[in-house]
Amino acid sequence: MVAVTARQRGSLNVLDAFPASIAQLPATELADALGGPTLFDLREPDTPPLFVSVLLHGNETSGWDAVRRLVGEISAASLLLFVGNVEAARRGTRSIPGGLDFNRVWEGGDTPEAAIADEVTAFAAAARPYLAVDVHNNTGDNPPYAVVTDTCRRTLSVARAFARRALLTAQPEGFLSRRFADFCTAVTVEVGMPQDAGSTERAASFLSRLLTSPAAPDDDPADLALFETTARVLLTRGAVIEPSAQRFNFRAAPAGTALTRSGPLVAEDASGDDVTDAYLAHENGAMVLKRNTHVAMYTGSEESARLDCLCYLLQPFSGQRRG
Repeated sequence: MVAVTARQRGSLNVLDAFPASIAQLPATELADALGGPTLFDLREPDTPPLFVSVLLHGNETSGWDAVRRLVGEISAASLLLFVGNVEAARRGTRSIPGGLDFNRVWEGGDTPEAAIADEVTAFAAAARPYLAVDVHNNTGDNPPYAVVTDTCRRTLSVARAFARRALLTAQPEGFLSRRFADFCTAVTVEVGMPQDAGSTERAASFLSRLLTSPAAPDDDPADLALFETTARVLLTRGAVIEPSAQRFNFRAAPAGTALTRSGPLVAEDASGDDVTDAYLAHENGAMVLKRNTHVAMYTGSEESARLDCLCYLLQPFSGQRRG
């Protein structure tokens, strides 16, 4: 355990300093150093904090690697930093085998993961952050993008400060930025695949900008390409993915594009209703798109697809952006 003052809150560690020695550790060594999920309370008096979350998925390490580079900026900022699933990070896995996805438990539940999420949420809400940013990697080849749950100008400005694309979604339930949007501006940033060195660079550049500014970015979101999800595509037992479909992430895939090499898929809308027949058809044993459809987050990892989903189906946002 680290030698700093810790305030134990159930199974959540709350530390009031961020030692440089911690920043020297790769994600795989944090479990031994921290002992579990840890919230660093680095707030400055009378200064609304920035909230940053990393490692909700243990194999998505770019956020932590970015934090490691920013010790100087962190020491000068008013910040709440949550370092999530360190046990999964030790194993190099998305979640602990047999455990729950740490980014699907932020809206209640009777599990240890949900209890920690509730503790973090209560602590953060009381601290009144001006912005919450959750940093993630993708398991498929995607351009950088932000995930938002509302179309307020302030939210879209933060999204545009990170990337030229954003995804408006309400599914799946239980992800951190959806919960935090109840009390502050909240976005998820998807920085790329962890094996791509550019992912850490993107995360570090964005976090550095936030840490050295007293307020949320106010970039003009007029040219932000905003999409909304229409369906979440789930891999069924026996289905085999088609990795080449990654080339259509955030592009319109033409009708007939195969999403599997063999086996069926299930598409669900935000209410959990089965909308498979509206989007997908069987063709020569594969599952293909019925019509031209934007795709995002198509994963090249069958394991990740089975743990979460294969991809999302999108359409350009057609509603009114709120001021």
